[in-house]
Amino acid sequence: MLHFGWFVGHGFGVQGWGTPGYGIGYDWKKPALYQDAVRAFERSGLDLFIIEDSLTVPDTYGGSAEVSLAQASFAPKHDPLALVPYLFCATRHLGIVPTISASFYPPFTAARLLATLQHFSHQQLGWNVVTSGSDLAAQNYGLDQQIEHDRRYEKAEEFVDVVRRLWRSWEPDAIREDTEDGVFADHTKVHPINYDGEFFKVRGPLNTAPLPEEPVLVQAGASPRGKAFAGGNADVAIALARGADGMTAYRNSIRAEAAAAGRNPDDVKVLFVLKPTVVGTRAEAEDLRARRRELTQRDIDSQLNSISYLSVIDFKKFDLDAPLPELHTNSNQGTLDHFTKAGPPGSTLRQLLQARSGGAGDSIIGTAEEIADYLEDTGAQVGGDGFLFSGFVDPVTVHGVLDRLTPVLRRRGLLRTGYGDGGFRRNLLDF
Repeated sequence: MLHFGWFVGHGFGVQGWGTPGYGIGYDWKKPALYQDAVRAFERSGLDLFIIEDSLTVPDTYGGSAEVSLAQASFAPKHDPLALVPYLFCATRHLGIVPTISASFYPPFTAARLLATLQHFSHQQLGWNVVTSGSDLAAQNYGLDQQIEHDRRYEKAEEFVDVVRRLWRSWEPDAIREDTEDGVFADHTKVHPINYDGEFFKVRGPLNTAPLPEEPVLVQAGASPRGKAFAGGNADVAIALARGADGMTAYRNSIRAEAAAAGRNPDDVKVLFVLKPTVVGTRAEAEDLRARRRELTQRDIDSQLNSISYLSVIDFKKFDLDAPLPELHTNSNQGTLDHFTKAGPPGSTLRQLLQARSGGAGDSIIGTAEEIADYLEDTGAQVGGDGFLFSGFVDPVTVHGVLDRLTPVLRRRGLLRTGYGDGGFRRNLLDF
């Protein structure tokens, strides 16, 4: 059995824009769309729903926001944290995971907000901790550019440490609610943390109630420093990886980092991002792959705008029919590496785009049985732990994937048929 989840990525703001069913029966600005989606995820036995976030309107590609706004890519979007209570109202078991930037959130604010949300849930909350590599985002928070890549992870380590110390600043039995003695909370069990580190100085204690269970920490670290952070801190590590060998190598590295940090490697679930398109027949799949390889200018702009923003490199300046030069970034190093290796060595930029569009890398096109074959075989080779489906949350996308795939996965014993009552963390540790 494998764990499965859903990741809504850079198109979070305008769900389904550019697809034939866009806007039919829903308003992307209202919570009902997202509530309908999480109900479908829970019916299908998924373990978690991750809501990506970014903090800018990208204009790296060609020095303009034209493509970002024309294609609703990265903007506009809602703040995911404000959406979370609406999703709790629609579910009981599904893990809801908003994104928090360790680069820009004050840890006291993050700790208080997340603790409050966890109390509002059935122990369903997670937090996807990111280090926000964008210089554009940094400029929205008073900086000229983002700090150096590995330093951002050092800051994130301190951020997570402070948040957890604040959560633990109330002892579990601090609240007495003793009406006879007139004591609501025992002051001897509520403690300042007096944290004075390199990046943060926080007195504490937190002024919310103690948590029965801390939110599940999710992290996507692909660089060596990022993997060390994930192995040392994450309950769920998410990754882009190419092929079973790449997935196995990544999972082994995360488990090794967890062991080096004194943790049980089995406590870190590694989920690989996959964008599935489920079709009715093999012929339909082949036709769709061929059509996607025939890139339109919109396809080119869409992919290059995305990688330009994520890498802080303007890909508009490169010749489509020449191999890329050696590239380096202070931003999302793993994402850039994944993009540049979508095709064989020496591939031109156009060939890399065609490979990605035709179903290479983190995208897969096939019948429900074919995709289930891939998930079953790859999961067995890698040793677990599962997959994170990537896509819009509009009805056409969600039901187009899950209505066909869920029965096949359950028939093969790969997908849970029910949940226990222990909450999100317990669900992850079921297998």
